[in-house]
Amino acid sequence: MRLCLIGDSHAAMLIAAHRADPAGDALTIFAKPGLAASDIVVEDGILRAVSEDLCKRLGGMGTSDRLDLRDFDAIVIAGLVPSAFAAVRLQQGHAVSGWPSGARALARALADGPGTPRPLMTRSAYRAALVALTESSLGATLARSAPCPVLLVPQPFPSDALLQMEGKFPVFRRVVRNSDGAALAEDLHAAYNSVFRKIDGASCLLQSTHTRSHGCLTRADLMRAGPRLAEGGRQESDDILHGNATLGAELWAGLRRRLRTPVETTSNP
Repeated sequence: MRLCLIGDSHAAMLIAAHRADPAGDALTIFAKPGLAASDIVVEDGILRAVSEDLCKRLGGMGTSDRLDLRDFDAIVIAGLVPSAFAAVRLQQGHAVSGWPSGARALARALADGPGTPRPLMTRSAYRAALVALTESSLGATLARSAPCPVLLVPQPFPSDALLQMEGKFPVFRRVVRNSDGAALAEDLHAAYNSVFRKIDGASCLLQSTHTRSHGCLTRADLMRAGPRLAEGGRQESDDILHGNATLGAELWAGLRRRLRTPVETTSNP
């Protein structure tokens, strides 16, 4: 298959997996760390790089700064949608009803117990906010503009090594401590699916439960020594954001299976 990979720094794990086992798939890479809407223009199926930084990076990868997306069998989008970090920030000032911590907070409020509980947010309101963020994301914008099938591979959940980093990532620590991780992941994944299933030809490849710990984190062995987009580069030893080649290989295998299966959409139920 002829595939175009569009993404941010999280594209690197997929690139590493493809290089290790191309399996006859031709991959064109259109990516840079922090890829933003201001870097690109998509019009009539033509994707163009318009920022100097992106043009320079594409040149280094041997990619043209102008691609006709109709030349590809499918587009893979890596990242470019709200991550678990956005999801935890959205709820950090609230208790979400329907989550374990939200149920406990509601019970305390009804019992008129001591202390001031965090304000309650309904789970439907939380999901609606995640859907709104996803709908306005660059990933969704690209999917709506694509002339061929699109598969989204979101940013991985952060490494569970963050739990060993004293004084850092307190909101994630609280989510894990309150046993809310699985609920957070379920709501984030529901938002992705809600948006992308409404886009003709688009679908999501979500991170499997066996790669995760505490529901909303990734096993550290799948995040250690993640590749950079730069040829031969590796992430810093304390990086907790980027998947490594092992996680990339699992996702790439799922991607191949999915792209060889008809996509279900609102017009193709």
